[in-house]
Amino acid sequence: MFDQIMLARTRSNAAQYVRTQKAINADGIDSIMVQLFIKGEVDFRAGKIRTDVQAGDIAIFDLARPIDNFNTDFDNLSALFPRELIESYIPTAGKWHGQVLPRNRPMTRLLRNHMLSLYQIGPQITNESCASIQRSLLDLTSSAFQHASDILPATAETLPATILMEIKKHIRLHLASPNLSPNSLCQAFSLSRAQLYRLTEPLGGISNYIRDQRLKRSFSDLQNPEFLHHSIAEIGYKWGFSDHGSYTRSFKKYFGLPPKEVREMRHLNHQINKPSTKDDIDRNYEDWVRSLSI
Repeated sequence: MFDQIMLARTRSNAAQYVRTQKAINADGIDSIMVQLFIKGEVDFRAGKIRTDVQAGDIAIFDLARPIDNFNTDFDNLSALFPRELIESYIPTAGKWHGQVLPRNRPMTRLLRNHMLSLYQIGPQITNESCASIQRSLLDLTSSAFQHASDILPATAETLPATILMEIKKHIRLHLASPNLSPNSLCQAFSLSRAQLYRLTEPLGGISNYIRDQRLKRSFSDLQNPEFLHHSIAEIGYKWGFSDHGSYTRSFKKYFGLPPKEVREMRHLNHQINKPSTKDDIDRNYEDWVRSLSI
């Protein structure tokens, strides 16, 4: 770990990797992965996107979107960026899903060498220097993206992308507020409803996006032993669902399981896997990643 960024090396035999929308909904991982292929090739498929990645290329994965990849025997080095962090440098990073920084580009080579150097000297890096190392990696990644913009699909203009990032940040901060709505967002950002809907079209619709984020938060609470004394209806109400039946139906449609089963599964795992220490193990993937240290 370099502050909030995880650098990981992976080697494997040939394999197919499938990440479905159902899996995305269930685990809530919301990061951008920049992956250097040291060895091997990958046939990347995501909807209409089809990309061939070869050794030396750097591929970009939005882990909140589905993929269906076939890898030959491979050795790769991945930088995992929290979405909010990388979008503060590259507002349109999520639009580059499935794209490739070609190995013959000078900036790609610089980023590749930088990632390999970080991996090699990682054990000697101190916690005190991690913040500056994170900034340097973000700066170089941002430069590599910009220098490849001529061969990548057209993305949104910087200003609308920046506003969208601020809207998403506002939603995260006010998700529990009953007043959060398209109207409140229009007021907060001085936008018309038409402007708001146009800006948030990549999110699948602003009302759907708010609902889905609230469902994810309620899922997390249902799996948290600290909230076992709260009823399912109370948790739904906390995240803006005033009608229990509507909450249950929306939850099951999104995650494929009703809230009751999610809570029972978490309670069972907590009893079976309860650690001997006084602190419970946090099994949320992104919380675990953030908790790592050198």
